[in-house]
Amino acid sequence: MSDEPKKATPTGTGAGRGVLYIAFAKFYFMFVGLVVQVRLPAILSHAAWGSYSFVNSLVSPVNNVLVTGSIQAVSKFAAAEPEKARRVQQAGFRMHVRLGLIVALLFIAAAPLVSWAFLDMSKTVPLMIAGLIIGGNAFYAVFVGTANGLHQFHKQAGLDITFATLRSAGLVGMAMAGLGVVGVVSGWAAAVGAIVMIAATWIGLPGRDGTLVGEKLPVKPMIQFFIGVAIYLALFNALMFVDTWLIKRLTTEYYASHADSLKAAVAQVVPWAPGASGYHPNPSVLADVQVGYYAAVQNLARLSYQAIIAATFVVFPLVSRSTFTDDRETTKRYIAVTMRYSLIFAMAIAVVMAANPVDVLGLVYAPDYAQKGGMALTLLALGNVAFSVFAIAGTILNGAGMSRMAIIIAGLTLALAAVGNFIAIPMAVDDGRVLETAAAVTGSAMLIGAIAGGLILHKQLGAFLPAISLGRIAIATATALAVGRVLPLHGKLMTLAEAVVVGVTFLVVLVATRELGKRDLEAIKAVRKKRAAAGGES
Repeated sequence: MSDEPKKATPTGTGAGRGVLYIAFAKFYFMFVGLVVQVRLPAILSHAAWGSYSFVNSLVSPVNNVLVTGSIQAVSKFAAAEPEKARRVQQAGFRMHVRLGLIVALLFIAAAPLVSWAFLDMSKTVPLMIAGLIIGGNAFYAVFVGTANGLHQFHKQAGLDITFATLRSAGLVGMAMAGLGVVGVVSGWAAAVGAIVMIAATWIGLPGRDGTLVGEKLPVKPMIQFFIGVAIYLALFNALMFVDTWLIKRLTTEYYASHADSLKAAVAQVVPWAPGASGYHPNPSVLADVQVGYYAAVQNLARLSYQAIIAATFVVFPLVSRSTFTDDRETTKRYIAVTMRYSLIFAMAIAVVMAANPVDVLGLVYAPDYAQKGGMALTLLALGNVAFSVFAIAGTILNGAGMSRMAIIIAGLTLALAAVGNFIAIPMAVDDGRVLETAAAVTGSAMLIGAIAGGLILHKQLGAFLPAISLGRIAIATATALAVGRVLPLHGKLMTLAEAVVVGVTFLVVLVATRELGKRDLEAIKAVRKKRAAAGGES
């Protein structure tokens, strides 16, 4: 069904093509995911969209940890001994009988307790269905890790693209069918089931091609590796969603404690509603609306981070492990260049949104989403630039064997975001400023995390972001923001035009301050030569 390659290391051309396959698949996944996040609010009610977003915020961290950790574990062991790839795959399945399956069952069993903790028992059924997503994705990740370890990058990319398409069809299709949050989550679960069957057919199962010979590989080393990766990933992913969790819980508490005043407000504004339709303010539903507004802000604010993560699939594979074990100057140069380009790229995306947040939100969301989320988008878009730097710093620390430091920084950053939001959100509800408050606190925590990661990188490896680059990028950002704020352009077409002007202004200032120039073109050429040389030597 699936052939065991005689040689697992690709040629230079094959390596370059593989990187492009994976990069395209990641960008496709990101683009299709954004389309879904834009379409669902247009189909679902505000409360239903917020309800789905909350369920997604609980599923995604667990799902991301299992999938990323599994792919890394299986890929690592398969690449180390390609002739044992099918035995590694089998070990991966055995690992998830003990790990992934148990996590999924615990998630399902805990659904009523989690719903109770968030004061919303209506989330029990969607969360139980979501447990199937977690279990299915754990086993799907083994197939992806096997393809990656065997350097079958075209298959890995094909699976990513197929799954993104199936998931989007399931989510949007169920929403259009009017099946609500339970239906939407069920569509996601069905897509996971379908991709597992497709992966089993395309990648193959262990033993079906006659390559399972010898004793079974022990599962313990793979589980140990997975746990080492999972601790950091769990903290990192929780940081992305802790603000959503606290908005849901704390605003539900607020609305429940103000139930009488809410009923009085309804009676004053629409006195006929309770009698005609039986409507009464539901604290958990009102909290879902707040979560929905914030989710719209998050979806756009995270674009810079998502683009950087997709870019790392191109940047990081081009540099061999010897980068961290060779001479110190090579390591310092690599860190400085990677951080610099990542910051420029992320800020170029974020500054466009921060310069004209209300109109940018209005490009893809309804007017009320834009009006309520405008200030929050400015704060969170800039915060996610810091998060991008924080993410890459953590990746470098892990790659350099400094996982403990990466875990400590991630844990402290998460604690700052959690405690800050826990204190600030209740103070902001009365004034109707929950979104911008959560964005400000979370963005500030991300900035502190990025600075901490940078200081550790500089202390341990001797490099971070050049101070002069930070200054020039700050000047370019401030100039672009000023241009965006003074341009009197509104409407969708003019908003797009303004986005171009702001982005060009940012780049022009970088060129004028000599932050970007001929050396960058030369660096790109050098990277291409290095990739070809590394592939040829392999």
